Amino acid sequence: MFKSIKLAIFVLTMSFNALGKPSEDPYIFVKDVATATFAKMKQDQTLIESNPDTLKKIVEQQLLPHVDHVYAALSVLGTQAKDIPREKLIVYFEEFRVYLLSTYSNALSSYKNQNVEFEPSRPTENKKTVPVKAIIKESGKPDISITFQVRRNKEGEWKAYDLIAEGISLVQSKRAEFAPIVRQQGIDAVIDFMRVKSTHPPKSDK
Repeated sequence: MFKSIKLAIFVLTMSFNALGKPSEDPYIFVKDVATATFAKMKQDQTLIESNPDTLKKIVEQQLLPHVDHVYAALSVLGTQAKDIPREKLIVYFEEFRVYLLSTYSNALSSYKNQNVEFEPSRPTENKKTVPVKAIIKESGKPDISITFQVRRNKEGEWKAYDLIAEGISLVQSKRAEFAPIVRQQGIDAVIDFMRVKSTHPPKSDK
């Protein structure tokens, strides 16, 4: 199950590595950018394999601007956020961003030229959040169903904030993981936890 979620994170990384102005249609945005980025990753695979730091640079410069890490971080805290001082939340938000950088960079190393099929565009009307479904296909392995949760911010831009892989939401899974830590030890313990994970990320499965 972890491998499925990890692969889904990787596709999220691919999907929001924008090379130009994002489309106003979230479905086209995800599909077009993913197609262009997979081609770029294939072209630069040798460089990526020879210099792991290249991965973090790609994520830092091209992925994170298209991920609403503050909204995702607040979603992880849920109702616990109201009891945390603002100055602590600011530190938490930044550490969460670094945590995502480390997580996505590790997941990016799972690239093995997988094929991804995205659902066609649907009317979004005045919706602020839209689920974009996709299927990850890899020869000799079962298909993996994933859903990208994207949100239109105040500037009218679509940003990713969560993904669901085989029924498991990353935001909800992190909420379940962090909630008891916040309740028993406070937000500082969560910040320290993320710092450790960001400094010593788990090795990727090749």
